[in-house]
Amino acid sequence: MLSSSRFYADTRARWGYEPSFDGALIAWWGSKRGARAVFVGEFSSGKLNIIATFKGDLFHFGWRQYANLLVLTEKDRLWEVDPKRPGTRTDVTPRDFQTWQVIVEPRHAGDSQFLVSYDRSPAVADLYATSADGRDKWLVEQNNGSTESWLLNEAQVPCIRVELTASGLRRYLHRSDADKPWQEMAAVEPDDTLVIWRTDRSGNAFEALSSRQRDKIALVSLDPVTGKETVLVEDGDVDVSDALRFTPTEPADVAVIRDGYPRYIALSERGTIFTELVLDRNGHADVEISGSSKDGALLAVAISYDERPYQHYLLNLADKSKTLLPAPAEKLKSSFSAVTKPVSFTAGDGEEIPALLTLPAGAPHPVPTVVMAHGGPARHDSWGYNIEKSFLASRGYGILSVNYRGSTGFGKRYQTLGYRQFGRKMQDDIADAGRWLLAQGIAAEGKLAVAGESYGGFIAALAMAGDDRLFSAAIIDCAILDLPYQMQNNPAGWGLFLGQVIRYFGNPDDHGDLTQMQEFSPLHNVEKLRGSFLLTAGMEDPVVGFEQTKAFEKALRKAGLDVTALYFDREGHGYVDWQTKLVRAREVELFLSRKLGGKAKKIDPLALLSKHWIQGRFANGRRNIRARRV
Repeated sequence: MLSSSRFYADTRARWGYEPSFDGALIAWWGSKRGARAVFVGEFSSGKLNIIATFKGDLFHFGWRQYANLLVLTEKDRLWEVDPKRPGTRTDVTPRDFQTWQVIVEPRHAGDSQFLVSYDRSPAVADLYATSADGRDKWLVEQNNGSTESWLLNEAQVPCIRVELTASGLRRYLHRSDADKPWQEMAAVEPDDTLVIWRTDRSGNAFEALSSRQRDKIALVSLDPVTGKETVLVEDGDVDVSDALRFTPTEPADVAVIRDGYPRYIALSERGTIFTELVLDRNGHADVEISGSSKDGALLAVAISYDERPYQHYLLNLADKSKTLLPAPAEKLKSSFSAVTKPVSFTAGDGEEIPALLTLPAGAPHPVPTVVMAHGGPARHDSWGYNIEKSFLASRGYGILSVNYRGSTGFGKRYQTLGYRQFGRKMQDDIADAGRWLLAQGIAAEGKLAVAGESYGGFIAALAMAGDDRLFSAAIIDCAILDLPYQMQNNPAGWGLFLGQVIRYFGNPDDHGDLTQMQEFSPLHNVEKLRGSFLLTAGMEDPVVGFEQTKAFEKALRKAGLDVTALYFDREGHGYVDWQTKLVRAREVELFLSRKLGGKAKKIDPLALLSKHWIQGRFANGRRNIRARRV
């Protein structure tokens, strides 16, 4: 059995390959002396040779679209660097901003870059432009208080503006150039989806993912003058989840449908070549594009075949070749012992609930099993390689990941079934999932746990209530645990996007809604909870403050319940550092072994060292990781 370190701390791992604009160079993420780093290489005699390495507090990189120049994001600064002269960096951080996010990169030398900033108001963003070096700031469009987003055409002029009305209706405004007035081309109901991108170079035709006048999201062609849609791809059972465009200004090349297993539908000649290259073997594949050359002929992709760890390839659509990039996965290949398949079960009220069932290959039933609830709730879990599931399966656990009602991906009807059903029918779906596992003989009584992060943590905590004691243990990460507090303190930047949150949970300004939130919040139902709890939180979480986890931990301890709690400094809403992920995984392994009886390594030296390293990193009076158990 491989240690948790072999899953979460592979020092040879490489990921996020991205070719430069002309494909001459390739950059990727990796590790150097235990720290994350960006590497740059070029091919020579069929081998990718490293020519530069960049370390520091980096969390993003990208190529200029007109030169082989790398842009590195380090803390709150942007640095431009020529990989062939790595010792010289140029600061290209947008000047005179407190908050900023680049949304359109310069496509040619001398072009401007466009960014949004919340400096004027924390609730709405304004659209600005600067030169590529971050200077010459000017305001392009000031938000009128209702603008959610803009789309720019190839001439770098805003051609689509999305506005939210007081009734929740979204108005999509269009103009062909800056001298023309804005004209409404669509008015979209709150529960409809319309995600537009431009595909016609003249700016007179668009493609979009749309659910207007239909239950499921389809890929459509959109006439901006009449607002009329022409369906390009749709599915009767699930939403079209994505459309891959190898060149941003061209029509989609591939549509992606995830009806259980992923399906890739070619829409162009390049799309046909792409699907032939990635689906060149039997079984199922999960494909992610991590980067492309400017002309879209060279693609860096990560492919997981039949849930095995991702391998990285360079696809040349011009000569129809496929090159395996160096990304050693041998450590986990031998440990591959899980099989995931799409399943469904019938809820107590007759609704069919989709889920993904992962089982250790060859393990006789029953097995100790973890029911997973995704966050959101406007999200869904999809089939594909998942390191957490693979890790748990290697310890002998089954995993049932539930797309409870309210999840996206299955049409408007299914999503709206979850509105105002927190603590009620949403919660019933998780309990029904556990009962289905027992009825199928997959799991045994007393050997069920529940897990989730963010809103999934809310669900996991409430699943421990009730007299049936269906679940013995809960793993709760970065969780909403006091819903009234959360709804009254959501991030200011969510201002124009709170409509869907309110449809799920109610209006915090309404006393009746607030009372319902409190009635079903885990923090206000501690006296009903049973079993054991593993809590984790990031001390710098900007979405769900760690204070909710602290208050919940305190209440659980006061109630005499079994609690282990870990708090990670320098981590936010979801964990980034491999040391954090490793320490958490090791604690999960030990926690589930104690509560459900699964396997665990007796000792994991690197996980232990990581725990001490995290503690020592902030020894000078700062908060650090703590693990406490009663």
